[in-house]
Amino acid sequence: MYIILAFLIGITIVINMMLNGKLSQREGMINGVIINYFMATVSSIILCAIMLNSIPSYSSIISIPLPYFIGGLIGVLTTYLFNLIVPKVPAVYVVILRFIGQMMASAVIDYIYLDIFSEGKVIGGLLFLTGLIINAKVDDRHKEENIKLSEDVKTC
Repeated sequence: MYIILAFLIGITIVINMMLNGKLSQREGMINGVIINYFMATVSSIILCAIMLNSIPSYSSIISIPLPYFIGGLIGVLTTYLFNLIVPKVPAVYVVILRFIGQMMASAVIDYIYLDIFSEGKVIGGLLFLTGLIINAKVDDRHKEENIKLSEDVKTC
């Protein structure tokens, strides 16, 4: 069950990134972020209305320490950055970069809050990043060769 949910969430994330990228191209960067968070708020309200018993009280919400809400700010910033990046970078790179970022953030959070340093996460993230850089360089080389070939064909 969890594997299927993880798979569906992964698909949803990729679709969300692509839709946000298109939305930001059509409506502008800031408007795209605002529309994204407005729709997320509406969806959250609908979900809370469906799950009536799970709505937290106002007093329990205001008792949450302020730093815990930084996640929302980070979400806005990452949505803005991904809206900026997605139209310019192939989708596979965006997905891998997001995965690397999540791995590294997880390693930092584990170290700060649990005093656990996860060598595997850091090494895995660096290996992914190295592979991504090598792949990008190979893609650029192939792109340059194709441009050169198309120019040679035009001159013939």
